Amino acid sequence: MGWALLPVLAVWQLNGFYLPVVGRGGALLFWSVDGVQWVVLPAVLLGLLAHKAALRPQHYGLVPPEKNLWPLAWQSLMVFVTAGLAFLVARNLSWRVLGPSHGSFQLVQIFPQGLAGAAVQLYAAVSAGLVESIFFIGLPWLLYASARQHPSEMRFTLCVSTIFALAHWEHGRHGVIAAFFAHWVMCRWFLHWRTLWPIVLGHTLIDLAAFS
Repeated sequence: MGWALLPVLAVWQLNGFYLPVVGRGGALLFWSVDGVQWVVLPAVLLGLLAHKAALRPQHYGLVPPEKNLWPLAWQSLMVFVTAGLAFLVARNLSWRVLGPSHGSFQLVQIFPQGLAGAAVQLYAAVSAGLVESIFFIGLPWLLYASARQHPSEMRFTLCVSTIFALAHWEHGRHGVIAAFFAHWVMCRWFLHWRTLWPIVLGHTLIDLAAFS
């Protein structure tokens, strides 16, 4: 499981160096590269985990939802509101205390206009919500919990939230701080419910709101 996490974590720590360059090459090139790192690479790694280690989605938190979807809708809304507020408050306070920090790259610069832009925003939000939930919460928790007799939920949340925040360094220090606190809230909800679906959906809604 560790070898499956490393390529994704490495790509997301390094993509702040090459995404601005790729973005200057045009939208088609950018979104093609984005598809490789957000769809192709995670899909290949998850497929290898299923084939080599018999790890299925339910093992890392994507438990099939119940027929009654109202609890899932309510949980997703809770994630959206609480993690979204954590993101906004942390980002705005960091701007006030630390001053502006624009970073090297902002995703909204690459969105096309019109209907195509709406479709790309939906793709970006869904792929981020799903893939980041799996690789920054579900799989790390499965790896950590299986390696410890008494896993510390607080230590786990601190570590993965720090890694997640640092993966957003290209958005500037206010983006890093906001990502840390939003991810902290999402981790706590996952550990409370033991299912990733509300996190995936809530995260997707947060990104849609941020992109709009």
